[in-house]
Amino acid sequence: MDLSHIPALLGGFFDFLDSPQWRAWPFNAGYGEHILPALARLLFVTLIMGVILLFLRLLFGPGGPLRDKELDEEARRETERERAELKEQFDKGEISEMEYKARLKRLED
Repeated sequence: MDLSHIPALLGGFFDFLDSPQWRAWPFNAGYGEHILPALARLLFVTLIMGVILLFLRLLFGPGGPLRDKELDEEARRETERERAELKEQFDKGEISEMEYKARLKRLED
């Protein structure tokens, strides 16, 4: 197997990457260019970050396949405890019915 052409191939590739269009892409200073290429790069980076965050949300968010089940159980117990305390405050007359319903709705959301 003849590997003598690999250094020339790599040299050409690195020369291509060192061209002014690719140097420091996508975070170059933007001197001498119009606003649209800079906005396009910003939009591209924002899109990539959004896709990554959405992917992580789907994996580790509520009901996600990699989410720790203990977190859901702990949150459920905490919500039940808060509902019981809220009901107790309402029964004692410490809060009004309107405030009770508002806090209860906030707990359900």
